[in-house]
Amino acid sequence: MAASQQQLAMLGLGIMAAAEVPNFLAGMLPSTMTIGRFAAEPEDRLRLRRGEVVGGALSLAVGVAASLISESAVPFMLTVAVLAILIWEYERAIRLAQKSGTAQPINAQATL
Repeated sequence: MAASQQQLAMLGLGIMAAAEVPNFLAGMLPSTMTIGRFAAEPEDRLRLRRGEVVGGALSLAVGVAASLISESAVPFMLTVAVLAILIWEYERAIRLAQKSGTAQPINAQATL
């Protein structure tokens, strides 16, 4: 059975909404490698988590909008799935930075 135009539009909106998640998070957060190097101070971790919340909220708003337009929950579900994976990775980087003890405050890094 061939997909209908409505199904294709819904899937397209879902993919577009889910693809925006990394963009919002990248705008609010550094890479996981950078987090592993600099997430030493409680203030740094608080800023990172604030970035997760803001980037996540913006991502969810796009997922909701795409679901409203397509009249389907699929775009929102795809957005939530991508967001959950990326937040898990960011949290993992924050926890590993604390556990490894190799993270340093950004102003304590050695210069070359």
